[in-house]
Amino acid sequence: MDLLIKQGNVLLNDVIKENYDILINDGRIIQIDKNIQANVNRTIDARNLTVLPGLIDVHVHLRQPGYEYKETIQTGAKAAAAGGYTTICCMPNTKPIIDDEQKLNILKNIIQSDAIINVLPYVSITINQAGKELIDITNLAKQCFAFSDDGVGVASQNIMKEAMLLCAKYHKPLVAHCEDLTQVGNAIEYKEVERDLKLALETNCQFHICHVSTKESITLIRDAKKQSNYISCEATPHHLLLCKKDIKDDGAYKMNPPLAEPQSVDALRKALIDGTIDMIATDHAPHSENEKNVSYERALNGIVGLDFAFSLLYTQLVTIKNPYSISLIKLVQLMSTNPAKRFNIDGGGSIRINAKANLMIVDLNQEWTINSKKFKSKGHSTPFDGQRVKSQNCYTVCNGRVVYDSKESL
Repeated sequence: MDLLIKQGNVLLNDVIKENYDILINDGRIIQIDKNIQANVNRTIDARNLTVLPGLIDVHVHLRQPGYEYKETIQTGAKAAAAGGYTTICCMPNTKPIIDDEQKLNILKNIIQSDAIINVLPYVSITINQAGKELIDITNLAKQCFAFSDDGVGVASQNIMKEAMLLCAKYHKPLVAHCEDLTQVGNAIEYKEVERDLKLALETNCQFHICHVSTKESITLIRDAKKQSNYISCEATPHHLLLCKKDIKDDGAYKMNPPLAEPQSVDALRKALIDGTIDMIATDHAPHSENEKNVSYERALNGIVGLDFAFSLLYTQLVTIKNPYSISLIKLVQLMSTNPAKRFNIDGGGSIRINAKANLMIVDLNQEWTINSKKFKSKGHSTPFDGQRVKSQNCYTVCNGRVVYDSKESL
C-alpha cells in the first residue's frame, strides 16, 4: 500500500464527511472509511484538515519551449502543485507554436520528464496562430487535449466554422480567445463571442470560451446555453474580483482582456451562482521582472495565479458573506468537478473508490499573506501580492504520489 490519509474532513458526494480515512494503492483510491488499518509507505495525519479533489485549470501558459526565462514545464507544474492543482492544460502559444505532430511530441516529452502533476497540451487552431490556415485537426485530434489559438482571436468566420466542424466530427473541444480588434470597448470581446456562439450552435461543436470578462458576453452565453449543452465558459480570479477602477499604473494590473467596469464584474459574479460560468481558470501567464515591473502602459499582458488561486477565491468568494457569496462545495465544482466533466478529464473532479488519487489537503482556517517572492512560479506579477488570505494548502497528491508538502517546502 502506498499512502493512507487519516482522519480528514473529506468531501464525498458534495458533503463534508468528518474524520474519514482514504487508502491509496497504485495511484488509485481503494478504500474510504473510518479507522482504516493498513501497512503503508506513508501516512498523512489530516486531523483538522479538509480533503478535496485536486484542482483542474484548463487555461495556463507554461511558456516552454522558447520562453523558458518566463516559465518552464517544471516550474509551472511545481507552482500548480503548491496551489493544489493536479491537472493543468497548457496553451500552445510558445516558440515555436504547437501546431503540428512533431512539435507536440517534443512538448509531451518535456512534460513526461519534468512535470510533477498532469499537464495536458493544447494544439493551435491555425498554423502559427496566424488565422490563415487550419492545422491538421484530423491527425492531431487524438493526440492533444483540445484546440485553441489563445492569445488571439480567429478573425476569419469561414476558418472558425471549418475548425468547429472538424472538432465536432472528432469530438474534440474548441477553446476560443474571443477578440475582435476592429471593435472598441466591450465589443472587442462580445462581438466575437456572438459570432462564435452562432457558429457553435450551427456546427454542434463542443465550444468553450476563455476568460469571459463583459456583461454582454454573459448574456449571450446564457442564452446560447439554453439551446445547447455543448457551450461552456470560464472566468478568471482577477476578472471576478477586480474592476477597471482598481487599476494602478503598475504592470501587475495589465492583462488581456483588461479589467472591466463594475457592472461586468457584477454580471460575472451572478453568472457564477446561476451556472452560466462553468469554471474558474487562472490564465496563469508569467513574464520576467523586466517585462512586468514597469508602468501599466509598457507592461506585457498577463499575470500569474497558480500558487494561490484557491486560497484567494476561498477568502473572497466563500468566507466574505454578501449577495454574491458561494459555498465551498460550489467553489470546488468551479475549480475541479466542472472542468473534469466538461472536458472529460480522467482522474479529476471527485473523491471516490477506484478513481485516481488526485487530492488537495487544506487547512481552511490557516491565514497567510500572498508573497510573490515565495512563488514556485518564475512569474511574480499579480495585483494580489500582499493580500491576506485564508486557507493554506498543506499537501497535494497526484496519481497517488505526494507532490507537494508544505512542511518540506518551507
